[in-house]
Amino acid sequence: MLIKELLEIKNTKLINGNENDKINYYSISTKDIKKNTLFIPLMGKTDGHNYIIDGVNNGISGFVVTKNHSDIIKKALEINKKLIIIEVHNSLTFLHDLATKIRQNIDIPVIALTGSYGKTSQREMILSVLNENFKVLSTQNNFNNEIGMPLTLANYNNEDIILLELGTNHMGEIAFLRDICKPNITLITNIGSAHIGNFKNLRNTFKEKTSITKGSKYFFRNMDDIMLKKYKPKNMEIISYSILDENITNIIYGNKNRYTVKIDQDSYKVTINSDIKYLINYSIAAMKIGLLLGMPIKDIIKGISKFKVTSGRMDKITNGKYILINDCYNASFETMINGLNYFNNSAYPSKIVILGDILELGKKSHKIHKEIAKYIIKNKLNFKEIHLVGKYMLNTYKMLKYKGFTVFHYKTIDEVNPKIIKNNSVYLKASNGIQLYKLIPKEKTSI
Repeated sequence: MLIKELLEIKNTKLINGNENDKINYYSISTKDIKKNTLFIPLMGKTDGHNYIIDGVNNGISGFVVTKNHSDIIKKALEINKKLIIIEVHNSLTFLHDLATKIRQNIDIPVIALTGSYGKTSQREMILSVLNENFKVLSTQNNFNNEIGMPLTLANYNNEDIILLELGTNHMGEIAFLRDICKPNITLITNIGSAHIGNFKNLRNTFKEKTSITKGSKYFFRNMDDIMLKKYKPKNMEIISYSILDENITNIIYGNKNRYTVKIDQDSYKVTINSDIKYLINYSIAAMKIGLLLGMPIKDIIKGISKFKVTSGRMDKITNGKYILINDCYNASFETMINGLNYFNNSAYPSKIVILGDILELGKKSHKIHKEIAKYIIKNKLNFKEIHLVGKYMLNTYKMLKYKGFTVFHYKTIDEVNPKIIKNNSVYLKASNGIQLYKLIPKEKTSI
């Protein structure tokens, strides 16, 4: 984009540089610099303006700056007189307006997905499929909020398809992000208890998640979710998917999940290189998106077979004859129960679980952590030991202790002896803020 096009964004003013200069890349980190990069300093734990000089030394072509930073501008120009410097009223608002402007000039499929949990795995499954036929701009890591999503969109570079993950932890965030990226294809993985402390109840969670569909041409409806299967948004085509679809048969759960799909009277075998059951649902959604976009079924199946579980999400790590399952990137009640069931039903030797608090549950924190204990008790989940970390897991601990389980409680992760992982198969699950990842050995082998 030419500088003069950037200056069409409201509340912008060129301080230095040529209007005909070009920017190819936008970054919020001085460690992420490419050719013709414009650095956008944001306010976080620290003020991004403090890193502008580092960026200049690292080779940025220019930066945006808010008022009252004349000292930084002067120092930067002493290093490089040709810098592009654009004054803005608010750097985050500039990023939002930039992404909005870029989206207005794009006429390709834009897929946006959200959900209470499983968003990243679903996104990566769709990406694995689309990569077989298309050049795809996709959300990376957890860049799904008001910073990460518009930054991804701003760096569009003539890809064939855009695939965006939208996250939320408060009412109205999905609608805000939707209005920036204006997706024409939308999908919701599920409706669950994640962030329910902010949403108050599942009704509000449902309202927040389904707001993603407004204005889209196609909505992919997960019929395996009890709330979504009843959702029928107007003025768009609804494409339903489910593991119970009559065209999905011969489902086999194992080290590699398998099933048969019938397309236009022909049958095809599908293999997922994982034993995680819910990935079958995710693969069916990805398949239907691929079919909508005109992909040959054989390429879709090939893409599904290439899917790999993202680190920190049921990531299996060998530990001699034992296994360590790193599922501690984040947590909700539903994902914790799914993980416990999986681990309980596995044949791994000497099984222990290490669970930490599920955060952002608000007033429901105590209740939901008690529900974890109730579920373990009711379903007779059998583990050698249960280790619990965090103030809310104290509720779980007391109930399990009363029922005779071998259970231990710790206030913080620093109280946990990392040696308990040795000579045991271990399942780790907690919200990321509990930092269970500290227990994972630095030298590890994923499988």
